Amino acid sequence: MKDSPALAVFLTCDQVPRVLAASAGRGSTWVAAGRGEESGFVPYRPGLCLAREAGPTRHTLKALFFPRAEVLFGYEIVDGVPRLHPACSPDRPAVVFGARPCDARALVLLDPVFEEPPHVDGLWGGRRQAITLVGMGCERPGPACFCPAVGGDPLGEEGLDVLMVPVEGGYVVRPLTERGRAWTEPLELPAARPDQEAAAEATAARARERLGAPPAVDLQAALGRHFEHPLWDRLHERCLGCAACTYLCPTCHCFDVGDEDGRRWRRWDSCMFPTFTLHASGHNPRTGGKERMRQRLMHKFCYYPERRGRPACVGCGRCVEICPANLDLRSVLAQLEGVQA
Repeated sequence: MKDSPALAVFLTCDQVPRVLAASAGRGSTWVAAGRGEESGFVPYRPGLCLAREAGPTRHTLKALFFPRAEVLFGYEIVDGVPRLHPACSPDRPAVVFGARPCDARALVLLDPVFEEPPHVDGLWGGRRQAITLVGMGCERPGPACFCPAVGGDPLGEEGLDVLMVPVEGGYVVRPLTERGRAWTEPLELPAARPDQEAAAEATAARARERLGAPPAVDLQAALGRHFEHPLWDRLHERCLGCAACTYLCPTCHCFDVGDEDGRRWRRWDSCMFPTFTLHASGHNPRTGGKERMRQRLMHKFCYYPERRGRPACVGCGRCVEICPANLDLRSVLAQLEGVQA
């Protein structure tokens, strides 16, 4: 929950290595690093190349909270009695530096999935409580970004503990929560001047102008009306079913559970795979690419909003950039919005 605001401070560009080293000295620190397809979140080390490109990193922040594969618990039989060995949720404080607002907002969208009673996931909750998110506002949103269309903002604060806004010579650093203040106060940075605060507002205005105004169409209602529309027959034809879009999506959360060598694990899965809904009887309610693509879009833009009031998409554009068939989600949604009943 967001706390009362604290005064913003100013961090110069040449102070960033010192700040990261100080953060790493106090506990585990992960940073957005790398370039292009290799960019993602890695443990901090001196000399690391921080991600400076427009838009989010290629690999999502989600994996730090919901790993690609993890053991849920171990088990063994001792004298005929089963014994469980629960996985330990991390409780040591950690910091993530450089998260984009869209990635932080994605975690907020996933919170009810993993923490809504009675199905509470202690592994997710433990990581959420332990990790401080230091966000980096998007000065130059990428060409595939569309966060305003789904209720986001390139300088959004939702889900973040600290927001850093790029300005000339450095960053206006705004602590947003108690955890954020606990991270910034030991750095002993000077308060941001009024001209630096004004520059931060100008950065936000330029970024928002670049992305444009959100559409006025009620996509949830449009999808609800057009479940059987023949347009679905054409929309799916280019899709290869590779599921790259779901594996890079910060809000997709499908997983499989299995048992192996005395351990129960879960691993990422995808609704785009034919076997995802395959029953033990051999029946599959989603027999083709049309049904699978429709389910993915309906879940994100119709079913999830029906339950929780907003789409399960943050407009990061990763699915647009990664698709080998050049399927652009923005174009697909625009076609669905424009069809007649």
